[in-house]
Formats: sequence, structure tokens, C-alpha cells
Amino acid sequence: MNIAKLSSNGQITLPVEIRRLLDVKTGDKVLFVKKDTGEIVVINASSISIDNDSKNDK
Repeated sequence: MNIAKLSSNGQITLPVEIRRLLDVKTGDKVLFVKKDTGEIVVINASSISIDNDSKNDK
């Protein structure tokens, strides 16, 4: 089991095992998707295009 603590700024640090499983590196983006079951899925989004991505970077 891996647990991440939420900071007062709303930030989390992904545990090293999860970073390895997702193959994320410093600066990569992760996507949080809520499924119909209420489960949250975390995806390495650094290699996919997200429609609002370019708007948020400006």
C-alpha cells in the first residue's frame, strides 16, 4: 500500500513505487480520472494530448 500526504497547498508527492509504475519523471503531467464507481485512476499524461492543456499553460 502506498499513501501520499496532502500539503497545505493541496500538493501530494507520489510515492517512488507509484512513480516507477507510471513511468513519470520530474515535470511530467499526471491525469486523475474519476470512474463511475467513484474510483480515481491516475494516468501518466505526459505523452497524451489533453484539449485544455495549451490553454492552461498560457
